[in-house]
Amino acid sequence: MKIKNIKKFMISMLITSFIVLFILLLSEKTFSHGEAATKVIYISDGDTLWNIALTEQNNNKYYENKNVREIIQDIKHLNNLSDSYIYEGQKIEIPIL
Repeated sequence: MKIKNIKKFMISMLITSFIVLFILLLSEKTFSHGEAATKVIYISDGDTLWNIALTEQNNNKYYENKNVREIIQDIKHLNNLSDSYIYEGQKIEIPIL
């Protein structure tokens, strides 16, 4: 196919390039919670992940409408906990909005 109007062709290629670049830049952004701020809590005697998750479910907008089990898994993941065992004095990070 022969290009009849090189100027129109170059303009259309430039516009197409900008559109592709724009789409690529947008695709790197996520539309999730992203990097959430965190608060630090220190575990007291008698604390459990279940009780902490219940408290966060009721008082933390980050966990609004989430299941307690999901909150526990999220806290474990954020704090690199392999199980649900926590001990007095341990520092735990909790996401907040």
